[in-house]
Amino acid sequence: MLRLSCCWPLLLLLAAACGTAESVHDPSRFPEAGSRRGRAIALREVATSPSDAAFTAIDALDVDSRGAIYVPDMYQTRITVLDATGKVLRAFGRRGSGPGEFRSIRGVQVLAGDSLLAYDPTLGRITVFAPGSDQAAYSVSLAGKLPGPMPFEVRRTADNSALVALFRPQFQFVAGADFSARKDLVRLLALDGAPQRDLLEFPSRSFLVAENSVMPHPFGHEGFALLDSGNHLHFIWSDSLGVARYDLEGRRIGGFSLPYTAPPLTPDDHRDALAAIPEQVRARFTPVLRDSLPSRWPAVRGAVMDDRDRIWVALGASARQPSEWAAFSVDGAYLGSMLVPAGSEVRRIRADGRVYASRNDEDDVPHVVIYQMARPLR
Repeated sequence: MLRLSCCWPLLLLLAAACGTAESVHDPSRFPEAGSRRGRAIALREVATSPSDAAFTAIDALDVDSRGAIYVPDMYQTRITVLDATGKVLRAFGRRGSGPGEFRSIRGVQVLAGDSLLAYDPTLGRITVFAPGSDQAAYSVSLAGKLPGPMPFEVRRTADNSALVALFRPQFQFVAGADFSARKDLVRLLALDGAPQRDLLEFPSRSFLVAENSVMPHPFGHEGFALLDSGNHLHFIWSDSLGVARYDLEGRRIGGFSLPYTAPPLTPDDHRDALAAIPEQVRARFTPVLRDSLPSRWPAVRGAVMDDRDRIWVALGASARQPSEWAAFSVDGAYLGSMLVPAGSEVRRIRADGRVYASRNDEDDVPHVVIYQMARPLR
């Protein structure tokens, strides 16, 4: 759940704050839901990736200056490149441990000049490809430089001076294990992978645990952080509509909060969540989900920063209706909302009004979907 180029949803902990307090904005600056949705920006679908893209999973993507879309597929250990219309240009990468090969791909990041960075958490290796090239220009191995397991995800900072790594603990099914105490860690690394400093520690995303199986909690809580072009981390905890800003020393340097109450959870929401669980494990997870249902949706279900450092957050609501993504300046000014069709997961937003999402078809095959805002934010 981590994406970083000029934007990266990391998971961070608000409790690590020090120093600057949040600014609390007047509720009138964030209109009521009916008013926001009534004036929301409409999206027009302009392209969908074809069936020959053959994706098995789409968890992240990035877009270069020419509009080419880079989509990593963790299970197929390859990167598919689409043009600005969604047409497949090429695919590269294969399973292995040699140059340009992967054991897994957690994400990609378009760097300055359109070089491409790909991170393999199984090998603990960063690979950089020159612009337009399918051949690895160079790689950086983190193995032997970091104690313990390799990072879950790694991205380079916007000024190309360091790496930011997310460490996520694995589930250890042993007697007396307390999965609620799992912690994630964000650590700053040198470009060669050497550890520099720990930035923040925070609770891991909520999961459902049934016997020896785990799955993300559909109504659970998590954190998101967006890295802007000035290398500031903007953290959002899904319990409330607020943002805390940090520097790469781990110091709290600002933020904002807005009064907001998420809509209540309905029986239909519960049924939809159960229906989304794979049939072979549904009976196992049904009582676990029933025993952990909150009364309301999380306030925030997703977050993205566009290429003008505007913060977009997905507000929690029924999956049966278009999802509202609200945009804010870094100081908390509400800029407007857009309505994203139900079933689409936003992965990237650009200032020109292009919205890049993933969506599963009727056969549960994922596709990249490109939308265009009717009127981009000014």
